[in-house]
Amino acid sequence: MAKCAGTQKKPPKDTDKKILDMSQRGLSVSAIARGLGISTALLKAWRENHPELQNALDEGREIEHTKLRSALMDQAEGGNVTAAIFLLKCRHGYREGDQGELANRVSVTFQLPGPQSLEDFSRTIDGEVVRGSD
Repeated sequence: MAKCAGTQKKPPKDTDKKILDMSQRGLSVSAIARGLGISTALLKAWRENHPELQNALDEGREIEHTKLRSALMDQAEGGNVTAAIFLLKCRHGYREGDQGELANRVSVTFQLPGPQSLEDFSRTIDGEVVRGSD
């Protein structure tokens, strides 16, 4: 557990609600600390000693993530090609011009003989050497 200064061992009432609000609006941890009027080190100690504060931060981040993803999806579904490409890249691993998968595949080439007479074909099947026919 992280140590807190004597008068700041316990966060003020409703700190979890303030953290939830700020984190769902996209504020960084340092900006949240400034918004609470404390240092980032103290905020870290509070989050370690009071799980409800860490839960509020996590929940706020998830709310922000859901809002952003939904807005981007709406843009893509509305015809925004850039948004659609971004979603393909981020969510489905799409990479333009990536031939990486093809480069690592085994390649097998079959060479089929040209037209042969039935007699030459039979000899080939039997393992005899067949020279070009005249």
